[in-house]
Amino acid sequence: MIPIKKSNSKQVYEFCRDIYEKLPEKDELDMLIFKNFGSHNGLEDYFTQQDRAFLKLMMADYSTLLNVREKIDSSSDVEWVFKIHVEKFSDLVNQIYNHLKNDFIEKCDEEIKQLKIGHIRGVSTSINLKRILSYEIDDNLDKIRKKKNLTDNIRIIVDRTKNTREFIDLIKKNLKSEFVKDFEDIFPDKMDILVEMMSSKKSFNDLVQSYKFDGIHTKKSHTKLKDYIVERYKEKLESRYNKIDKKELVRITGVTVCPYCNRNFINVTEEANTSQLDHFFPKNEYPLLALCFYNLIPSCYGCNNKKSTSKFYISPYDESITDFSGLRYIRITDIDELLKFSLNIKSADFINNSESIDIIIKDDISEEELKQLESKDKLSVRQKLLKDKYVIDTRNLYKLHADIVQELLWKHEIYNKDYKAGLYNEISKIGISFSKNEIDRMITGYYTDKENYGKRPLSKMVTDISREMGLIGEEE
Repeated sequence: MIPIKKSNSKQVYEFCRDIYEKLPEKDELDMLIFKNFGSHNGLEDYFTQQDRAFLKLMMADYSTLLNVREKIDSSSDVEWVFKIHVEKFSDLVNQIYNHLKNDFIEKCDEEIKQLKIGHIRGVSTSINLKRILSYEIDDNLDKIRKKKNLTDNIRIIVDRTKNTREFIDLIKKNLKSEFVKDFEDIFPDKMDILVEMMSSKKSFNDLVQSYKFDGIHTKKSHTKLKDYIVERYKEKLESRYNKIDKKELVRITGVTVCPYCNRNFINVTEEANTSQLDHFFPKNEYPLLALCFYNLIPSCYGCNNKKSTSKFYISPYDESITDFSGLRYIRITDIDELLKFSLNIKSADFINNSESIDIIIKDDISEEELKQLESKDKLSVRQKLLKDKYVIDTRNLYKLHADIVQELLWKHEIYNKDYKAGLYNEISKIGISFSKNEIDRMITGYYTDKENYGKRPLSKMVTDISREMGLIGEEE
C-alpha cells in the first residue's frame, strides 16, 4: 500500500457539491446524518448543523468516515423520530392550527363568521379556519370565495389554490416558533412544501408519496441503523454512484499508479481510463459512504476485482495509524519502515538467469499465521499490511518481476563507487544541478523517495532492493 495525499479541498468540494445538488433524497440524508452522527458520538464537532450534513460526509476525511462506519456497525436503533407524532393528515392540520397565533385565528374566524355562510358543520369560533386549512371542497368554500368584502389576508387563505406562495408565507408568519422548529428539525427546507400540501386538491397519500414525508405517517422503531440504511438507501446511492464522473475524481486525486499494489498505471485521458474506483468500505454494506470522496480509492482493475468486498485494514488515505517498531512509533506514511522488499539468490547463475532470483518481503509470515492472529485480534499494523497484500496476491505478482531485479544487479556491477563518483563530476561539468534522489532515479530508472513512489510502478520494490544491494544509498 502506498499512501495517497489529500486532494485540493476546493476541487473536492466542487466535485462533491455537484453530486449532492442532484440528489433527490438529500434532505432525508442530511437529517439522518445529523440525528445519528451529530451528537454524543465523537462526531458532534463535525456535524454541528443539519444543513448539508450529507455533503459534509461526502467530503469527510478518512478518520471521520471510520467513525461513521463504527457508529453504523453499533447496535443502536435508527434515530428517526417525528417529534410532533402525526399519524394522519387531519392530525397534521390540527397540529398546525393549534400552533397558530390566537389573534390570527380570531381575526380569520371573525371575518369568516361575519359572512353568515351558514350550514358549515359546527359553525363556531375556530371551526371555519380549520375547515379551510383542511380544504374540504364543497359549495360553502365556493361561497366564501365569491364574497367581495374579504380582507386581503382572508382572501389569500380562501383563494389559496391561486395564491399558494402567499398562503404559505402567511401561515409560516403566524405559526408559533416551537412548531416551525420541530418540523424543520425533522424535515429541513420542507416547511414550504408542508403548507403547500394543505393547499392542494391532491389526496394526502399522493402528496406523501410525492414529497417523501415518511415520518408523518410512519415511525421506524427497533430497526438497527445499519439495516435501515442498507434497506432504504442502497439502490438509490449505488445508482447515483454509477453516474459519477470517475475520470474527474481520479484526476483530482492526482494518483497515477495503483496505491494497493504499486504495480500498474491508472491513467485517465479524454479517450481512455485504465483505473477503477474501489470502495474501501464496501458500498453494499455501507451505502451511506458510497459517494464519499475519501472512501473511493483509485485502483487498477486487478486489485479492485481481487479485493471486491473483502475486508481491508489499511486505507491509503489513513494518516492516523502508527506501529511500534522496537524503539519508536512509526506512522503509516513511513512506508519504508513498515514493509520492505528483499531478494533471495537461489543459485550462482543469477546474472544470466532471472529464474535464480526470488523477490520476497522481509520478515514475512504465512497466511495461516496471519489468520490465527486476525482471529485473536492481535495483528500489528505491519501484519495488517501483509494481510491486505494476501487479498490481492501481491507476493506472487511481484515474483514475476525478477527480470527487473536482475537488471539492478547488472547496474550494481557497473555502477561501482568510482563510476558513480565520475558520473557526479560529469553532471557538475555540464552545469546541471541534480539532487541525490534524482541521480538515484537516473541510475535505477525509478523514483527512490517515498513521497514519489506513487508516480511509477514498482518504485517501492526497486528502491528497497537497490538499497539492500548498495546500488543507491539512504535518502538524504
